Amino acid sequence: MKKRVTLCIFLMLVLAISIYFVADQYIVETKNLDGGMMTSYENYEERLNGSDLVVIAKLVNEPLNVLTPYGGGFPDGHHVSKIKISNVIKGNNEHDQMIIDVREPYYTMEKGILPGKYEVFYGDYTKMEQGNTYLLFLGWTEEWGQYGIASAHEGKFNLDGEDQVEQKMIQGNEKLQRLRNDIFNQQEVSEFIE
Repeated sequence: MKKRVTLCIFLMLVLAISIYFVADQYIVETKNLDGGMMTSYENYEERLNGSDLVVIAKLVNEPLNVLTPYGGGFPDGHHVSKIKISNVIKGNNEHDQMIIDVREPYYTMEKGILPGKYEVFYGDYTKMEQGNTYLLFLGWTEEWGQYGIASAHEGKFNLDGEDQVEQKMIQGNEKLQRLRNDIFNQQEVSEFIE
């Protein structure tokens, strides 16, 4: 009888631990950080002038999550993503057809003892999806030694209409809709819209 009770307790413990580890892999809660510190743009000309490199590109790998310590023990971070540039709109034409690393303004962190993870986004940014074509406004940061998507959600625009998460986010933001429409009406951009 004692062995049966011990076995039942052991099996329940194994089941609870298994459920916790499965939940830890699949529960993802989204958090958005205030985008108040980023520069905001009213039109294509301003957005273009606020960028070092503007490209048409696709994500070519699974982004690498990078966490850095921040005050109060709460991490800060970003993802490093490899993109394949198909066209350069502004900047050094030597980047055409190159694969480069860029910083995406989001990161993933554990919830601590609670199962799951947080995906933390700056502003209303949505992450790039593999296979989709994007117009990216990039800024060079000497300290990082790499390009980053400039001004979060005002620095990445899906051109093929396949990124449903981005489409939904833009529908809820009138200012971003106006900026996107102005950008997409430019001849050097409109030829790439699918």
